[in-house]
Amino acid sequence: MPAPASDDAANAAALEIDVATSLALSRATTRAVSRLSADAQREMLNALQKEAQVQRAHGGPVGELVAALIAAYAEELK
Repeated sequence: MPAPASDDAANAAALEIDVATSLALSRATTRAVSRLSADAQREMLNALQKEAQVQRAHGGPVGELVAALIAAYAEELK
């Protein structure tokens, strides 16, 4: 039996909140680590670039979108 539509809306809203919170925490952590030292920033950028490659390898529209977003954020940190 399918769940009621209101549950779908609530689940979608909860997911959006989770994603927004995760992104905010990730960005704050990335900025903080990058400010520790030039080595820390370099390692953080390397990690972001590797993750973008992993996402591209997964393929599909979601993988490509995530890879593009990660790469764009890495550029912002430079």
